[in-house]
Amino acid sequence: MNLKLSTLTLLLFLLVSFSALSSGIRGIIYDEEGKPLPFATIYVEELETGTSTNQEGYYEFICKPGTYTIQYKFVGYETVIKKVVVGDDFKQLDVKLPKQTLLLNEVTTTAKATDPANWMMRKAIAKSAYHRQLIDEYSGRVYVKGKGRLTKIPFYLRGTLKKEGVDTSTLIITESVSEVFYKRPNQFSEKVISVYASKESGFNSNPMPFIMGSFYQDEIAASISPLSSKAFQYYEFKHLGAFMDGENLVNEIKVTPKVKAPNVFEGTIQLVEEDWALYNVDLKTQIDLGFEVNIKQVYQNIKDLAWMPITYQLDMAGKVMGVGIEFKYLASIADYRIVLNPALPKNIKIIDEEDRENGAATDESLAKSYQELKEDKNDTSAEPSIVSAKDLGKYMKEYQKNEADSLSKLDILSVYDYKIDSAAYNQDSTFWSTVRPIPLSEKEERGYAKIDSLNVENEKEAKADSTKRAKRGTFQVSDILFGGNYSFGKDKDWQFRIYNPVWGINFNTVEGLNFDYSIGLKRKLPYKEDSATLRQQIVRSYFHKPYILVKPTVRYSVARDVFLGKLQTKYRFSTGYISATGGRYISQFNNAPAIHPLINANFTLIWEQNYMKLYQKDFLTIDVNKVFSDKWSISGHVNYEERKQLYNNSDFTFIDWKRELTDNVPNHFEPIEPFDGQVALTADISVKYRPFVKYNVRNGIKYPTYEKSPEIGLSYYKGFKDILDSEVDFDRIEASFKDHYTIGAKGTTYISAKVGGFLNNKNVPFIDHAHFPGNLTFITQSDPVESYRMLDYYLYSTDSYYIQTFVHHQFRKFLITQIPATRLLGIKENVFVNYLETDANRNYMELGYGLDGIFKFFRAEIVTNYNNFEYQGIGFRIGISTTFGNNVQVEFNDD
Repeated sequence: MNLKLSTLTLLLFLLVSFSALSSGIRGIIYDEEGKPLPFATIYVEELETGTSTNQEGYYEFICKPGTYTIQYKFVGYETVIKKVVVGDDFKQLDVKLPKQTLLLNEVTTTAKATDPANWMMRKAIAKSAYHRQLIDEYSGRVYVKGKGRLTKIPFYLRGTLKKEGVDTSTLIITESVSEVFYKRPNQFSEKVISVYASKESGFNSNPMPFIMGSFYQDEIAASISPLSSKAFQYYEFKHLGAFMDGENLVNEIKVTPKVKAPNVFEGTIQLVEEDWALYNVDLKTQIDLGFEVNIKQVYQNIKDLAWMPITYQLDMAGKVMGVGIEFKYLASIADYRIVLNPALPKNIKIIDEEDRENGAATDESLAKSYQELKEDKNDTSAEPSIVSAKDLGKYMKEYQKNEADSLSKLDILSVYDYKIDSAAYNQDSTFWSTVRPIPLSEKEERGYAKIDSLNVENEKEAKADSTKRAKRGTFQVSDILFGGNYSFGKDKDWQFRIYNPVWGINFNTVEGLNFDYSIGLKRKLPYKEDSATLRQQIVRSYFHKPYILVKPTVRYSVARDVFLGKLQTKYRFSTGYISATGGRYISQFNNAPAIHPLINANFTLIWEQNYMKLYQKDFLTIDVNKVFSDKWSISGHVNYEERKQLYNNSDFTFIDWKRELTDNVPNHFEPIEPFDGQVALTADISVKYRPFVKYNVRNGIKYPTYEKSPEIGLSYYKGFKDILDSEVDFDRIEASFKDHYTIGAKGTTYISAKVGGFLNNKNVPFIDHAHFPGNLTFITQSDPVESYRMLDYYLYSTDSYYIQTFVHHQFRKFLITQIPATRLLGIKENVFVNYLETDANRNYMELGYGLDGIFKFFRAEIVTNYNNFEYQGIGFRIGISTTFGNNVQVEFNDD
């Protein structure tokens, strides 16, 4: 009996569920010519829920039987409202949208008036902070459907991708449903409750920075919003006309960047007059790596509380290293729950200084002062508070500054929590049929079928790969020549690594051909993360998983026929490290280094120029680094050396340019004294401070941003006399400053300066002089900002005082970038001035001009240099466009 009852209950449940899924509205939205309108918006007033048609103009909306008011919207077309009675099955409702007619006479202008878009935008910009702060919190359900494909595959990848079953016709589709929650100011959480995606799609993108972002902010996804407080510096606005949508007068405004470049928008926005809220957005921009982004948003007045976006369309396309990639996303937000900020007036009408000149009817005598606005913030009357744009801006600025719960008082810019439900990847087709608001097109259904078949194959390959990885975890003879990394132990907390010997092969005139061979043994240590309050979060920029590392290195010099070696031991703790390294090894006089060994080897072998200068040392170095916070850090070194002078032992080159290879002695304005057998005990300590660091909190971890904080440093260097037979005797102090400033739409200026000198220089060997970041090669790996382009590496090294400054400005538009195509390729123009003063040279200066972002990653520069304001010469330089070109040795992946 119980079995029969259970069976009956199950059948009844399935019947009810099936019935619930079998009623609703479906149809196709057409234009006047009968062509389907893809991605049109459908909004059901009673359910306060929006959806969209698919690319074939088809829509389907599941709902219970009842009467519904449905709005059909598409940018450029009139909104159509239908009253629909839904029964026990699906109702077919095709809708034709008439073309929208813009009425220019809705806005009165005079001959003297500027384009009305200007005063409209002033009001909208003045009210943008108000709109941003008006929403105290909201929640909703976000559906995102993404499609991606490779639009171009370079020849060197075609074979590999073909084996994976991927070509330009392969369509990768992802779907997700998330519950989102926002709390003012700028706190956002997302819980993914369902995901459907290819497991091995090979490429992906995340549209959430645009979906979570707001055009009422100054920036959205690193691009300047047309409603930014500095929008008039970046954009020109033109009024295209107005139309009525119900009781709302909507103005359409064309947005044109003054300088067509990455990270600015172009297109149109629509604003609801009087409220000056966004009604529609259709804008495009270019983001990092040259990706073109087109974003469309449709807004709806939710419960007469606020205009909120209900549908998104996001298209992204670009190339990375010759690979063309395209993404298309559709998103809709449903089930809005909105709570307004009780501290703000609910109804504000703005008057602008030019309202009278532009024919707008205003009664300025009714305008409330800034003080009156503060006093009547809790006024709930239906009559609007009339206020000038200037006073509203002042009020909102003070409100945000004094807000009791503002994150800014904790130096936090934003909070974002992201979780994935444990069952997110296990939802079946029945679930998706109930939550998918945007129907799949025929192509998408075929894409899903291909995903499913690929996933079956991927699971088979994963089993085969796991077997290969198991074999790969054991030692192989080939690893001796090409390196390898192995984990072992109960918890895989031990790692053994053979560093790839190929990267240790080099050449210089002192050693000839030389080889470095390194191995490492690393033990991961247990750690416990701190508890999570906003004031006590782990700061990710300096947090590391602890470990102990032992790394021996052997070096063989062919021309000298000697073996050298060193041993490094390192203890990494969560906020710093202690390291001890000792042995007999080779070092540059300026071990910053002055020149990258690989660049020097190429110039020696090909161009017959040897710039690197070396000496041998028997040494022991202790390094200490500690980060107290993202504002304060300290580092120090104690170094004991017995130094040996070295000489050239090889004159081999590939090409004989009839040049003389220089001796292994730095080029200095004074002769360098012999130092063979010299003993030196030195130490230094440096403190760095960033006073204005801000943070973005992601899943309880604080990520710092240094956009508006300079770096201030103070360093002290000491040479100890008569300790362990040390011969050196000096004291040097150095102060440093580094910052950058964005000057509106003109560009960004980077500044770096160091001022230092020797308080005591009784015995300062040349190796312990203050050295500078020089360069003599046309290829450089140096920092684009903090390096000289034509300064000899050691010419002005000093044991006295020095002043070095670097000023580097990157333009948004200058000479070549007057041509829009160059800006859209990501090319930027730079000018820079580098200056050095020492006791030997009063005024060394470089003036340069460069193009940055050539083929995304490179820079080319032309430079002139001057000595005491007298012209010395001109040079051409090629380098990496960002500082990732600097030499960085990665020991192990901390993750």
